[in-house]
Amino acid sequence: MKLYIIISVLIGLLALAGCSKSNDQTSGHSQQNESEDQNKKSFSAKPKGSWGADGQSVLLKAKWIRGKSYVFRQTTDSQMELPLAGPEGSKTKMSMDFNVDVSEATSGNKKMSVHFSKVKMEMSMAGQNMVYDSEDPEKQSALLKTALGDFANQKFEAEIDKNDNFINVSDAIKQGGAPAVGGIGALGNKEIANMLKQLGDFGFPEKAVEPGAKWQHGQELSMQQMGEMKMTIDYTYKGPKNHDGQKLAEIVFQGLADTDGEGGLVSFKDSKISGTMLFDPELGTVVQSNSSIDMTMSVGGELGAEMDTKTSSSYSLISHDY
Repeated sequence: MKLYIIISVLIGLLALAGCSKSNDQTSGHSQQNESEDQNKKSFSAKPKGSWGADGQSVLLKAKWIRGKSYVFRQTTDSQMELPLAGPEGSKTKMSMDFNVDVSEATSGNKKMSVHFSKVKMEMSMAGQNMVYDSEDPEKQSALLKTALGDFANQKFEAEIDKNDNFINVSDAIKQGGAPAVGGIGALGNKEIANMLKQLGDFGFPEKAVEPGAKWQHGQELSMQQMGEMKMTIDYTYKGPKNHDGQKLAEIVFQGLADTDGEGGLVSFKDSKISGTMLFDPELGTVVQSNSSIDMTMSVGGELGAEMDTKTSSSYSLISHDY
């Protein structure tokens, strides 16, 4: 859910770099009944596992299952009011698929292998329209190709204990060409560690919750570009919801994020976060999440640029198997 904040920051860096380059060169009814029937069947079924006998209460617990392979997709749509990019600012659409394979570690813990398998991006700014598709060499604009580097082939390994507590991320294993010097292609261990934490860290209550239950969860994340990032999110469990024939827990959230500014390169303020997610309590992971964030981002310190950004993000589990 919170991964899009990281992506927003990196896109901001890329937009600023792109504008600088551009300036140098010139001086993106039956179906309803069926759905209701599915809901009735789903919610009247015999409760199992994490669901309570009332079919409404649920025990929420994030987990990673040994031997399972997950494929997630993160899509981000950003708009930034950046003076260097002209009156229309900068618009960016990005989609990335990443695989998480969980296996047994030699220590007895669980090992997670993370692989970015597909990256697509469209950017428009300063009168230029640029595209990047990691699967199509003919659709790779020079700037985006340089900025993204070998991002689609980066691999990382992480370790979590038997209780699914995150331990660490190992050095990146990279295939193919060298990664980019900056921008999104420069994702490192800290960024990947933050991403993995966000996939399972929602501060869920230890007991089963009923519709209307609320809780708050805060985090402090260390990022090279921003120094220390602090997030505070308020969650509300709305109740069960049918999604593609699955009974999932619907949770809404809102909150804010802030930085201490000690990272030097990037900071932001006046952030507003809101969204909805569907959590599978049996699988132990988020199946779908839609989020939005408005904030003012400063890039480059005192000599850099300040921009208002609006970002919408969709996060989904597109497949999982053993």
